[in-house]
Formats: sequence, C-alpha cells, structure tokens
Amino acid sequence: MAAPEDAGAWDWFPATVGSAYRKGAGSDGDLLSGAAFEDMLEGLRGAAALVASARAPASPVDRAAGYRHLLVLLGLAVDEALRPSNPYDPFFAPANVDAVLKWGMDCPDAAYTGAALRGDATYRVRGRRGTARYLGFQVMSGIESTVNIVADDLDTAGDGSFEIMLSAREHAGNWMALSPRTSSLVVRQFFYDWDSEEPAWLDIECLEPGPTWPDPEPLSPAGVARQLTAIGKFLEASIVFWLDVEDGGRAQGINVFRQPAALTSMGAAAENVSVWGSWELGDEQALVIEVTPPEALYWSVSLGNHWWETIDYANRQSSLNGHQASIDDDGVFRAVVAHSDPGVANWLDTAGHRQGPVIFRWLRAQGAPVPTTRVVAVDDLATTLPERTARVDGAQRRAIVARRRAAVRRRFPR
Repeated sequence: MAAPEDAGAWDWFPATVGSAYRKGAGSDGDLLSGAAFEDMLEGLRGAAALVASARAPASPVDRAAGYRHLLVLLGLAVDEALRPSNPYDPFFAPANVDAVLKWGMDCPDAAYTGAALRGDATYRVRGRRGTARYLGFQVMSGIESTVNIVADDLDTAGDGSFEIMLSAREHAGNWMALSPRTSSLVVRQFFYDWDSEEPAWLDIECLEPGPTWPDPEPLSPAGVARQLTAIGKFLEASIVFWLDVEDGGRAQGINVFRQPAALTSMGAAAENVSVWGSWELGDEQALVIEVTPPEALYWSVSLGNHWWETIDYANRQSSLNGHQASIDDDGVFRAVVAHSDPGVANWLDTAGHRQGPVIFRWLRAQGAPVPTTRVVAVDDLATTLPERTARVDGAQRRAIVARRRAAVRRRFPR
C-alpha cells in the first residue's frame, strides 16, 4: 500500500517505510556514515522503552507480547522496505499482515491483498469470485478509504469471472474511480466456513500508460538510508499510536462497548461497521457478552491484546464469526471471555492476556447493535447463562481448535 503524501504525519503507518525509498530527506552520506542505521536503532530503543513503561500492562504475558510485537513491527517494516510496489507494474501478492504478523486488529477471518496505484493511470482487475463469504475492493488515498465495491454487486459471467476498470475517466460496467490522491487498491476476503470456502483468483494490470521498463537502476544508498530512518520512526510511532487508541477507549469504560462507527478515514470499508470496547479481567472473572445479531452478509467478534494484535486465532478460539457461533434459542449470541475454558461453546480465549480490545464487525448488516456486558465470577457462569446455552467438552474443544489451526495454515501457507 502506498503511503500518504504527508508521510511525516503518518510515521505509524507501515507503508511509509516502502515509500521512503523514493522520496524524502536523506543522502548517500547518511547511509555511508552509519547515521541512518543509528536512526533505526534509536527508534527501536524508544519503542522498547514504551513496552517497559507504565503505559503498558505489566503482567508477564502482556509484557512478553509487547516485546514480541516489536519483532512483528520489524517484520512488517522489513517486508515493506524490500518488496517492490511500482504503481505502473502492479501485482497482487499476499499482504504482509497475516496470522503471525498482526497489526491494527486485523480480522481473523480475512485474507488481505492489494496493489499500488496512481490516479493518472488506468488499470484492469480480472477475477473469479470463489466462495469466500465476502470479497471487497477499496480504492485508498493513504489510509483513507475513498471507493468501495463488494463483489456481490459486480456484473459477473456465469462462471463467476469479472473485470473491474480503475481510472479517473468513467468506464461502462464495473468501474472504480481514481483521483490525484489515489495510492492503492486493497482487497479483503472474509471467510465464514474456514473448512470449505475457496478464495478468489485475482490479477491486475496497468493499461495506460503501458509499462516500458529501462534496465534496473543501481541500488540507491540515499533511498536505503531513508528507509532505515523510516523504520526507526515507524517502530516507535506505531507503538505510540495504538497505545493512544487503547488508552482513549479505556478512558470511556472497561468491559463495555462503545457506539458503532464506519471508520473509513482509518481504512475500514464503508460497508463494515465496527463496535469495539476494552476488556480487562482478573483470574477468576469472566465477561459475558450478549447481542442479538442482525441479518448481515458477515459478522464476527474478536479479541486483541493491548498492542492491538488479534490474539492467536489459529491455536486459540479467540474469535467467532456468524457461521462458527452458537446462537441460543431466543436468538441471542452469548459469548464468555475468560482465561480458562468454561465449557461454553462461545468461549473467547484470552490466551493469558489480562486486557485488550474486543471488536464486533457488522458487514452489510440490518443494524449495528451494541452488545451488553456483565463481569461475573467464573464459578457463577452456570447460573448466569441460560440452561440451554451450548456447551462443549474438552475433546470437542480440541477438535475445534485443530480444525482452526489446519484452516489457518491453508490460508497462510508461509
């Protein structure tokens, strides 16, 4: 994803690392003197200081997750620095955010991809729908979503194939408008049935101007210097940004949900309305979440840690979507957030974390209800939940987690 033009204001955004190679202040001397490498190390030291500060939770698991998150940020930054993103030679590749490299509460049901764009070019996307519950396309200006199309609304052939034109000039048929601020195309696939749904096939090409490529230029010392400096800025700025987000949420209440929002200015699709809150539980506490799900193309709930990483959803049942969830006879979805398995089908596993965000996504839904919550003693769950709320035993839970693990490995083979 290409970075915003005012990249200095967006140091927390991973794509600023990639774009730094092509623009910004920096010289060959910054690399050759070692100054740019020191900039990177200084940013890493600053980020590590934040992980160890009073702003961060001090429990052993949360502290370990904080330091591990620094490795995640390094992984994201290095990936951005090394991979090509030429808007005149675009291609779809798996996004660097996946089941291991987590950032910004990515969706546990998703496979992300995208390509760099320019507003003065014309592109054609070819695809075949597949069976993923949701396939959405977004034209982005930096991190702001400006145009959205859901694959279900496209004109498609009988075999599910389609084409989308992307350009400033309007085209007949499937078309997405570009502007001078356009920087990228983001594609999301959300899977409901992880065992059986098949991803879409996608390809993109730049039609105008047609690519005419000179021999590759020698590696730019100044460009590498700018990227090293950008990595240092990103490491610290990303930590600060998500700490600020979580602190702001926690200031509005713990173990409660806030009002729904479609955060297109923060990259969300217009059809995706989120409701999020902050959770925190003691050893013997459980958070009971209740909501009547509306009719929706897709909905889900997922837990995160304090660093705004989704909790390991391959090896833990830390998320549920509308296909996986058990709904009680009265139409209510009841979930239990707890540190140990209470034997409730809709358990959300904290994986030892003490606090973090929790997000509902309501996508093309007939409303965006705000769930109700109660903190109860784990021992009181039997009398708190309706008698017919679905339960599972240990063998069933192990089988569920085994299927999750296998499905995530298929989705992300690396």
